[in-house]
Amino acid sequence: MAAAPQRHSMDTEEMPAYKLKRRRRILDAALSALSDQDYEQIRISEVAQRAGVAQGTLYRYFVSKDHLYAVVLQDWLANISADQIAPASSAAKDRIRARVHAVIGAFERQPRFFKLLMLLYSSNDVEVDPIRTAIAGNAQRLLARDMDVLGTPTTQDTAIMLWSIISSQLVNAAYHDGSYAEIYRIADVYIDMLPESGRPG
Repeated sequence: MAAAPQRHSMDTEEMPAYKLKRRRRILDAALSALSDQDYEQIRISEVAQRAGVAQGTLYRYFVSKDHLYAVVLQDWLANISADQIAPASSAAKDRIRARVHAVIGAFERQPRFFKLLMLLYSSNDVEVDPIRTAIAGNAQRLLARDMDVLGTPTTQDTAIMLWSIISSQLVNAAYHDGSYAEIYRIADVYIDMLPESGRPG
């Protein structure tokens, strides 16, 4: 396997349209490969072939396999945020529940993606660290935004706790044959304990 160049990746804001289109092809090819097999089995040469680009070209966009798949995961999770969300007219807890169920359901359908998230936490790639941090931060901010309407004074802390509960239970399901039904149940119990409005208690 060819070594990735030791340099920072290109900024998408500086890319012309044809390069953005090629980058998108690479991301789509990488996503397709992950849907078919575990991350450890995927070869960059295979992703490049699926995308119709040379392997060296792929490395001009993503400096490593970890970097490529960190971006794939970030994009995939961003798309989930708009999936299965309750209407704005719904009660706050219903909106929180719908969003949480969408995230859990996505990982239930694609458990390889959660395993990838865990693997990326051990990556030493300097390009991965800010993406990994952004993924967790975006998830927490998304939940916090829904919780704001409850009027809870510790919205951010509450969102962090809920994301931590979901993550720990997903680890159990992905690696220890835990039940996804149990993840939904525990998340629902936590959401039900949230105040309807105003300060908790």
